[in-house]
Amino acid sequence: MDAHALLEALAGERARFVRFARQRVGTDSDAEDIVQRAALRAAERAASLEDPARVRAWFYRILRNTIVDHRRAASGDASRRDDAELEEIAAEAVAEATTPCACGPRLLTELRPNYAEVIRRIDLDGEEPSSAAAALGISQGNLDVRLHRARRSLRDAVCAYCGVGSHRPCRDCSCDEGRRCGSP
Repeated sequence: MDAHALLEALAGERARFVRFARQRVGTDSDAEDIVQRAALRAAERAASLEDPARVRAWFYRILRNTIVDHRRAASGDASRRDDAELEEIAAEAVAEATTPCACGPRLLTELRPNYAEVIRRIDLDGEEPSSAAAALGISQGNLDVRLHRARRSLRDAVCAYCGVGSHRPCRDCSCDEGRRCGSP
């Protein structure tokens, strides 16, 4: 994907990206600067985007890294890093980028019970990953793997049910009206 096409694909999401950054850095001006720096980085790396359908998730990764760089510069200590906070940022971005449509919560019953449980706890109920891992009697690493696999399974189930050909969100899910999102 070339830089111009990439920036056009992201333009409609700018307000969401700024809101995401503002929640993490606190000020509008810093959030705007961070999104602008992330957009420049993305434009420089546009050729490395392997799947144009995943442009949002790819950009969120760049945006998270830009936020980390901003925090490091602000703290004056490039060696300090709050891993728990970064994991929280990553989890929020992944959840936002991986929910393909409104059918997702209804299709949880099609998943393995342990996958459905972890999605319910983390993505739907907003439970902290550490407390979810403790409640389920598994390690944090095991929870991360299970959550990744559960989200992938849910995404695949939604794509199969709705007929959506990509992993991009349905803007106007019509499955409740008796027709599939991906069908005309």
